[in-house]
Amino acid sequence: MRVKIEYIHHSCYTLEIENNFLIFDYFEGQLNIPKDKNVYFFVSHAHGDHYSSKIFDYKEKVKKYIISKDVRCNEDNVVFVKHDEKIKVDEMEITTLNSTDVGVAFMINILGKNIFFAGDLNDWYWEMEDSIMQKNDMHARFVREIDKIKNIKMDIAFFLVDPRQAGQYGLGGKQILQLKPKNFLPMHFWEDYSITTKFKDVYTPIYKDTTIYDIQNKNQIIELDI
Repeated sequence: MRVKIEYIHHSCYTLEIENNFLIFDYFEGQLNIPKDKNVYFFVSHAHGDHYSSKIFDYKEKVKKYIISKDVRCNEDNVVFVKHDEKIKVDEMEITTLNSTDVGVAFMINILGKNIFFAGDLNDWYWEMEDSIMQKNDMHARFVREIDKIKNIKMDIAFFLVDPRQAGQYGLGGKQILQLKPKNFLPMHFWEDYSITTKFKDVYTPIYKDTTIYDIQNKNQIIELDI
């Protein structure tokens, strides 16, 4: 099945799959929404680099909004979700995970394909700020969540490659690669495009079951078969 993916900004991607157009964690950037698709906005949590009320400027084009319950809004056509839920929205079966920061991560089965969008679910590692106990607790929480999806064949994983974690920028991503997603697309890299190339170059020789993509610019388009 052919899909078209467009990187918008930070953690925002769009994904076009047959008659459906999914938009993840939009807060700014140029959106290219087709006129003839079922459009869905996903919001993983309320942080300003993942959500903006601007998404409701497009409501005439949108079939549904799927939004984490920590986001406060009173708009119509919204499906609110919390962690550890399984819901069906039109052709999608959606499972949510508990973020290690705020809100949820999404596992979406659509047309038999599994799309994982992490939001801020990550093995956050802050070398100077956190104690060993805090680091170990974070790691345990992260592993507990990704264990819930370890038996799911992921066709696409959108996951964090955050340069603020310095030498541990790939800590969470490496663990996702161990689950053997077919395709891995980096996000949450604060416009440090070089970190996505570094991640690809370091981990491609190790995790050969996964095609790892790097990002060079906003509105970069990737077309692939899943």
